[in-house]
Amino acid sequence: MRPASVLGENARASDWQVWSEVDITAELANRVRVTIPIVVRSSVELPNPQLAGLGPIFDFAVTKRLTVTGGYLFVSLPRTGSGYEVQVPLAAITLNERWRRFGVSDRNRAEKLIGLPGAPIRYRNKVVVERPLGSGRWIAFAKDEVFYDFSQSSWTQNRLEAGTGIRLNPMLRLEAYYLERSVRKSQPSRVHAVGLTLQIQVNSLKRSHL
Repeated sequence: MRPASVLGENARASDWQVWSEVDITAELANRVRVTIPIVVRSSVELPNPQLAGLGPIFDFAVTKRLTVTGGYLFVSLPRTGSGYEVQVPLAAITLNERWRRFGVSDRNRAEKLIGLPGAPIRYRNKVVVERPLGSGRWIAFAKDEVFYDFSQSSWTQNRLEAGTGIRLNPMLRLEAYYLERSVRKSQPSRVHAVGLTLQIQVNSLKRSHL
């Protein structure tokens, strides 16, 4: 199963947390972009931060419906034991579809947690459904992600999420959501999180051909 230390949590049955994230994205070339997520997770009652992380993630749009992803994240878990510093190489394939006004994506991701005992490998499957509201400035979305830990040969975690987002301007989008995470054989076994994600689209980094 996924070690409890991955999330930097002390032993307890449940916990309320605040998940904050800033995603900075830039286009590198045709169909290639880089995103740097900056993530901080804090508990309402426990010492903080529970988790902090960042790192580059590269997306290559093979077609309109298929995206291939590779990345390397650096995650700090300062409140777990004497503290863990974890490196996370990852690869993913995402399928995207549209049906009427609904957008649906199915992401399949593999990652290795270097720095945790045994350096476990996980598979994650995430399904996202979103729909624009009104003129399209606002959206509503729902997400569900399941985790399979190969070191335990079992499904160990589920994250169910629902929220809304608003396009503030061409460069900024803000999302707010509620997330419930369930973890098998780990404490806390359930986390209720209120999240905010700010997405920043910077100018293209493609080289000028002038």
